[in-house]
Amino acid sequence: MGPRNFRYKYIFLFIATLTVFVGGLNYGRWFSGKTPSEKRIVLVYSISRHDIGNSNIEQLLQQEFRKRGIEPLFDRFYLDSHLLGEGTETEQVRHFLGLLENRSADLILAIGDLAAHSLLSTRHRLLYSVPVVACNVHFPDEKLIAEYDPQKVFVLRDKPDLKRNIEFIKTLHPHTDMEIIYNIDLTVPGRESFDMLTHVAERKDVRMLGYQEAFVEGQEYGELEKMIEYFNPMPGVANDGARTDALTISLCPFRYIKGASLLLILEQSKREQKDLVFLLDRFDAMAIPIVNALNIPSFSCIREGFSESAKIVGGYMATEKISAEAAADLATRLLAKEKIGMPKIRDLDKAYVLDWTYFSEYMQDIRDVPDDVNIINYPFYDRYKTELYALGVLFVLAFILLAVSLWHTHRRSLIERRNLRMLEEAYKRLSFSTDGGKISLWNIQDEVLEFDTNYAHPAGLEQRRFTREDIQQYAHPDDWESLNRFYETLHSSPGMQILRIRFCFGRETDGYQWYELRCNSMQDAEGRMMLAGIMQNIQEVVEREQQLIQAKQIAEKAELKQSFLNNMSHEIRTPLNAIVGFTNMLAGEGSELLTPAEKASMLSLVNYNNELLLKLINDVLEISHLDSGTLAFKIEPCDAAEIVAEAYRTRKATIRPSVQFRLDVEATGPLPVETDRMRVMQVVSNFLSNADKFTREGSITLGCKTDDGRSEVRIYVEDTGKGIGKKELMMIFDRFYKSDQFEQGCGLGLPICKMIIEQLAGRIEVESEKGKGSRFTIVLPLADAGRYTQAV
Repeated sequence: MGPRNFRYKYIFLFIATLTVFVGGLNYGRWFSGKTPSEKRIVLVYSISRHDIGNSNIEQLLQQEFRKRGIEPLFDRFYLDSHLLGEGTETEQVRHFLGLLENRSADLILAIGDLAAHSLLSTRHRLLYSVPVVACNVHFPDEKLIAEYDPQKVFVLRDKPDLKRNIEFIKTLHPHTDMEIIYNIDLTVPGRESFDMLTHVAERKDVRMLGYQEAFVEGQEYGELEKMIEYFNPMPGVANDGARTDALTISLCPFRYIKGASLLLILEQSKREQKDLVFLLDRFDAMAIPIVNALNIPSFSCIREGFSESAKIVGGYMATEKISAEAAADLATRLLAKEKIGMPKIRDLDKAYVLDWTYFSEYMQDIRDVPDDVNIINYPFYDRYKTELYALGVLFVLAFILLAVSLWHTHRRSLIERRNLRMLEEAYKRLSFSTDGGKISLWNIQDEVLEFDTNYAHPAGLEQRRFTREDIQQYAHPDDWESLNRFYETLHSSPGMQILRIRFCFGRETDGYQWYELRCNSMQDAEGRMMLAGIMQNIQEVVEREQQLIQAKQIAEKAELKQSFLNNMSHEIRTPLNAIVGFTNMLAGEGSELLTPAEKASMLSLVNYNNELLLKLINDVLEISHLDSGTLAFKIEPCDAAEIVAEAYRTRKATIRPSVQFRLDVEATGPLPVETDRMRVMQVVSNFLSNADKFTREGSITLGCKTDDGRSEVRIYVEDTGKGIGKKELMMIFDRFYKSDQFEQGCGLGLPICKMIIEQLAGRIEVESEKGKGSRFTIVLPLADAGRYTQAV
């Protein structure tokens, strides 16, 4: 097979694979076993063939019927309300129905109010034999529909939802004042629509645009006044200028005002208002061109004109897709002669929609659009702008990373070549160093340890090859286990291994000396694994290290003593200065000039500093006892809940009045612990003192609860004080540490508490956040409840 035939073979395989794939996707449609049935459906439109309002509805109806297994054959009839007079529409439809009697129609589908009303007003005999569906009827004539009670006549009502559309407009303009231009007229649909407006709009928000001189006929102005007064949307109808409220609904009679006056009124309202929109609740071919000429965004309660040249931004409506789905579904059931049942009038579903073409034209903020709004004509770039920007940033970052990686690889290559040259030089220098120093190279292969020629210098022996047992006889007996473990690690864990061990290669009277063994795994020229390393005599290094450790310990003890003396001298001097100073004032010259109140105050200060000095001495004595292990503890069964309750009663009167003191004990029974009751009380009291000291307002909570999962009792003190920073939390248990050097105390309280709780087989946990408060917790093991009961 030549190259040309070989290429055609792969082209054929590709086409065959593509055919199988497409056939699989359409298998259900092509081989469903059900051939679409043809049905003749008569479409009656409320508008002429070339008017906007129904550009896509017929195509959508065809798609929906085909989904339901029906191939529709459409007969169309268009009403033109601009050319026909009132009542003429009915005669035109009646004449058209007479022509249909000979064409065996399967279903009549009327679209719009005018088409539905004109069709049903004929009362033609064909309507009593053929199913009728009226779709997108905004204001159905219920009396007329009731005449067809026994017949299959159904209306899909598209009642304008003014309330949701007004709320939708306000959602899209959350930060500005809003004026909604509403078309009002004296037609029957106009009165119906205005009646709905009076039920959703507040009276104070409604005004009327226009004045009597601007109307084409004064009679129309009077009739509008009567209609507005009849519905009474506000105390009075007046042209009182623009409002400053968040929402204004302006009634504009487009049909009755002179063209120039209408443009002037709307332009003036546009200048006075921050945001101006037009709300369409029925399709008006006169109002839409005017608001579009003034560049006023339009919103609609109905589908007519949306996504067409009417420049409607959006609204809450039964879209063409929703209308087509509902009409096709109901029509299919009628054609299948299903039992439909009541009601005759059914409401269409609605949805929030926006047309991006006009939404972006009026520069609305996409962030104000709710998530449940369907946006049509949304360009790919605008819809995924953020993702595209992020993708661009990622691309730039990837490019930068790739460039950096390439540069790093190139740089590493240069470094490796330079390192290779350095290794060659290092090898030469290493050879010179090992030849003259106390370093010996060794390797292990086939269970044999072999040293190089420099072995005689560090070891003092001429033997260079040893078995594992041979080398062990030179090692210190205490290091045999370490040597065996080191040998096993070399074979199981590749990588650098280091061991310090004592050998005696000379006479026993010479004693053992320290050697350092370093080893790594490698392969020989034949690919076999071998272990190689160095051995160096480090006896002098070890002796020097011992000397440094002893010197460091001596220095630390001296520094600790000096730090203790410095802190103690400072802490003792402060209360002593106060005691000596006030004592001299009380006993020295001029003491007789002091008033009794001043003497009492000085004595109180002397007594306060005496207590501080006494507490300092007691803390020093106590921490010295804890260090030496001579502090006695009385361990006995206790109830942690009772300890907490007693501490609460003892300290309740001493907490400052501005702070709320709370008790939080979860357990209903005893919480047994084996501990020193008085020492635990001492620690809890210290925590409460600190909480009271650093909490000016808020609350202090003393609580106790169990941690059943760990069999522990947790006694905690929680406050809403100034808190402790993360860095300070690491130092608060250090001796003489104080977060505020001007606060009273010597910084021994928390270290003493920590040592006491640790002696009681417990621990202290701290949680704190700067500016929000702290929580100190004592954690003690839970004791056996039976032993506690026997002790009690």
